[in-house]
Amino acid sequence: KRCDILALLISIYGSKAVFVNEYRAMLAAKLLKMESYDTSKEVATLELLKVRFGDAALHQCEIMVRDVDESKRLNNTVTSALRNRSGPQPDGAQGRAQGPA
Repeated sequence: KRCDILALLISIYGSKAVFVNEYRAMLAAKLLKMESYDTSKEVATLELLKVRFGDAALHQCEIMVRDVDESKRLNNTVTSALRNRSGPQPDGAQGRAQGPA
């Protein structure tokens, strides 16, 4: 007989809702401690859980992972812009619009 680990966990937590809430809290903690932006494992787990519990139940988890992915994109954009920024501009303007004083 095949062991259904999710059914076992749900029985331990008492209900699907409690399990999903606990998973959400654990995912949030894991994402906050992450030093890299690699969410591939979390995305894979989330997709499997969505098959079992539905998209609506895990929507907040999906948003959290999407926020980390967006943070990665933003960080890469800012880092690239800073790396490509040239030295000080003439007259010490450094990016300010020059116009009449």
